[in-house]
Formats: sequence, structure tokens, C-alpha cells
Amino acid sequence: MKNRNVFLHALAFACLVVSCKKSNVNDEMAASTNGQSASVLPLATVASDSTIPSSGSNLIFEETVEGSSPFSKAHSWEIGSWDYALQFVTDTVYQGIKSARFEIRKDQPLVKDGKRAEIVIVKGADGDITKNTWYSFSALFPTDGYEYDKEREIINQWYQNGSPATSFRTQKDRFLLESGNTTSNRKQYDLGPITKDVWHQFVFHFIHSYNSDGLVEIWHNGVKVLTRTGGNMYNDVLPKWKIGLYKAAFKTTSSLVSKRIIYFDNVRVGNANATYEEMSAPAK
Repeated sequence: MKNRNVFLHALAFACLVVSCKKSNVNDEMAASTNGQSASVLPLATVASDSTIPSSGSNLIFEETVEGSSPFSKAHSWEIGSWDYALQFVTDTVYQGIKSARFEIRKDQPLVKDGKRAEIVIVKGADGDITKNTWYSFSALFPTDGYEYDKEREIINQWYQNGSPATSFRTQKDRFLLESGNTTSNRKQYDLGPITKDVWHQFVFHFIHSYNSDGLVEIWHNGVKVLTRTGGNMYNDVLPKWKIGLYKAAFKTTSSLVSKRIIYFDNVRVGNANATYEEMSAPAK
């Protein structure tokens, strides 16, 4: 009987220890969930697969810039080898702990015959997209680095053979869309002023087409700002989508500025079944 009592006491003590350890683990998990201890995780552990959309999603590409290799799933890079061209930074973020900082300078060397720092996200000629495709991203334009300029630059382009039939640009502190199905009939649409040092979210819905069934819909910070019908691509293969910075005026002396800086975050491409809500939702 004495031995049996000793055994029962030992068993009760062991259960108490396990219970305490389990409680401590739960407390640590709760603290991590509340954002109090997430910083102790290795960066590679945090969303290292951020470019891989979840199963059942209508996203065919998603980059939250939170992983260990941002934009590794993008089609290709058109980035110079110098340090400032593309950086992943923590001081200016839309969501999470990092964003992508692009910079071009007037005196930099040429990249693919232009002053650019761009990433090709998807390429239509490789079958990455279909005619019906969604695109979205968030961007910030800093006061120091995106000053007023009378010359335009491209921050998004749907590029085909030699030039983009449709492009998203800025000029004179305004957002502009240029779109048409030939170089001679492209029209410009003013989408409003650029507010500096705040994040702007844009969602684009395309029916890519050379013909009258083409469609471009654009939402800016939750408000629909454009519906354009008609041809929006050349009579060629589907375009590739590029984000970043390209400024033709940096090859001449006409620009008032000597550099351009822009931040991007939460870059997405959706298939034909995607919705505005899915493209604009916070990253998971």
C-alpha cells in the first residue's frame, strides 16, 4: 500500500509538470499571435512561400514581400546591379514588415536600353494569363524622391512588341492611364492627383483584346475611377505585366528631377474568376 501511494503521488506530480509546460507553450503562442514575439522568428520562417497563392484561390500570383526571396516567382527582373535599384525595406510598409523600394536615377547606366528598374510579373506569351485577368498592388510615392515633374514615367505597363499598348503612368503629380490598340490611337485618361507619403491601392480588371470587346476597369482606394471599353492591346500575343519605374525623359535633358523612388507592396494577379474583393483584401 505504501508503494502504491508513492506511485500515485509521483504520477500526480508528473501530470502537474506537463500541465504547466503546456500552459506556458499556449501563453507563448498567444503572445506571438498578438504580435509580441513574432520578431524572434527567422525571416525565412515568416511567410517564406508568400508568392504561392493558397489552394482554391483565384490568385495566380501574390507577392507580399514578407518572404525570404521576394519576387522569386515573378517571370523576370529588369533591374540594374547597383544597390539602390531594388531594396526590400522595413521603414516604409503597407502591411506586414517589408515593402519593395524601386529607384532610378538620371545618371545611372541603361538597363535594356532604358533608365528603368522593373519586374516582369507575368508574361502572356508564356501562358501565364488569359484575356480575362485581374491585377492589383499598393504603392507609395515619397515627397523626397517623387517630386513634381512635367515629364511622365511608367509605373505599370502591359508590354507587347516594342512598347506597351496600355500603361499606367504619372505626370505633373497626376495618375494617368494610356490605352489603345495602336500607337497612333492611344488615349490618355486622368485618374486624379498623387497624394505623397501615403499608400494607394489600385485594382485593375482587364479583358485584354485588340477588338471592341476589350475592357479596362480601375479602382483606386476602393473607388471605381475608370471603365474603358474597346481595344487595349496590339494585334499580337497577350502582354507581359511589368511594375516598377521606367522614365524615357532620363535619356534626355528635359526632366526637372534626377531620381525617382517608389514603394510597392501586396502585388497580385488574378484569373478570370477573381473578384474585386479578392484582389483588394488584406494579405493573409
